[in-house]
Amino acid sequence: MKSLMMYLCILCLLSGCVETNTIDDINIILAVGLDQSDRKQMMGTFLTDNFMPDKSITNKTYTSKAPLRRDLLIKANHQAAQPLVTGGVSVTVIGEKLGKQGIDDILDIYQGDVTIGARNFFAISEGTAKKILQGQYGPEGNGTYLYNLLDSKIKSKELPETNLHFLLRDYYQKGKDIYLPRLKQISTNQIEISGVSLFKKDKEVDVIPSGKLFYFRLLVDKHNKGFFFVPKNKKEAASIKGLSSKHEFILSKKKPSEVTVQITIKGAIQEYTGKNLGVKQVKEIQKNLEKKVEKECLQLVKSFQKNDTDPMGLGAFYKSRNRGFDYEKWAENYKNLNIKVVCRVTIEEPLII
Repeated sequence: MKSLMMYLCILCLLSGCVETNTIDDINIILAVGLDQSDRKQMMGTFLTDNFMPDKSITNKTYTSKAPLRRDLLIKANHQAAQPLVTGGVSVTVIGEKLGKQGIDDILDIYQGDVTIGARNFFAISEGTAKKILQGQYGPEGNGTYLYNLLDSKIKSKELPETNLHFLLRDYYQKGKDIYLPRLKQISTNQIEISGVSLFKKDKEVDVIPSGKLFYFRLLVDKHNKGFFFVPKNKKEAASIKGLSSKHEFILSKKKPSEVTVQITIKGAIQEYTGKNLGVKQVKEIQKNLEKKVEKECLQLVKSFQKNDTDPMGLGAFYKSRNRGFDYEKWAENYKNLNIKVVCRVTIEEPLII
């Protein structure tokens, strides 16, 4: 009993040493927008929620400019009646102009900020990040809307899996380049995923449009799900429900400069516009899908090489196969690497009505 009383007394003393904040006395930042204002200054936009007496949510943004990224929050705090804190940040939007100029120091700041969770989503905006955060996207508040939009697209496999944890891992891993989803404001109350931005080191160098995202995911995600539309001829077409897919790199034993991307897809025909669906028709659909995937993925691979970006992580793959791997030589040889794409499709189930 004496030990229990002593333990409780120690807890009471220790609790007085912990710095606490009452939630009504602070402004929790839910999303951050970062833009290049001019050559010398950056602009930061900090989004918070205001809870009204009728339980509705209004959006409040604080905008500041500073030559140093770390000073943006300090200056924004001068505008707020309660301190702005970063513990609730779940989405960070980087303006298009800033993405092209480089985001190295931004990632460095986020890596050192223990108050920001690894589940924080990064995205590139078409136009300014400020404009994205200042829209009106629904009763749940802009921060929650943007987080749910990105989270739902990743869970449904419409976007490759990405968050701050994966972003930092890939950025600091030699032999792989990062990529980020793109956000486009199509009206003051609606946002869409318009594609994926590809980077070389910390600078955006290319964009994959939304119509090519399925093929992009086949190349960068180890496991994938999705739907395929396969035209058989002018009158017939099939819709394939992709149950699973994966890829692997196969290095040629005879030619070290040749690598094959082997893509395997297992799916089921969900809809067919023709009259009969027999073994012959299924084989034709499989073959057409294989050809389409190989063509589309090879075009993407060629564009990666042209823009000298490696979102697939081929550099990391080659390093794992070569003990004396030289990154300087790899940087020179990557554009001339002979990359083949081979797809194998298996239709596992009959037509689903």
